[in-house]
Amino acid sequence: MIVTYHAGERFLERVFNLSKYGRKEVFNAIKLIERDVKNVQHRNKNFVLPSFPNFNCIVRENTLVTLIPK
Repeated sequence: MIVTYHAGERFLERVFNLSKYGRKEVFNAIKLIERDVKNVQHRNKNFVLPSFPNFNCIVRENTLVTLIPK
């Protein structure tokens, strides 16, 4: 599954409450998300982020586009 840059930004903002971050932090967040969701059977549907169950992953065309709070 592809994780977008936007999803990495929202992860930092919503999960960790960060307002200032650099590209390196976003790319590290993307890697963390990718490891967390690599074994999720989603069938192109939205699902709960496994390590952070208070957040939903929004998926479009096999791409995780953003994270939203439940």
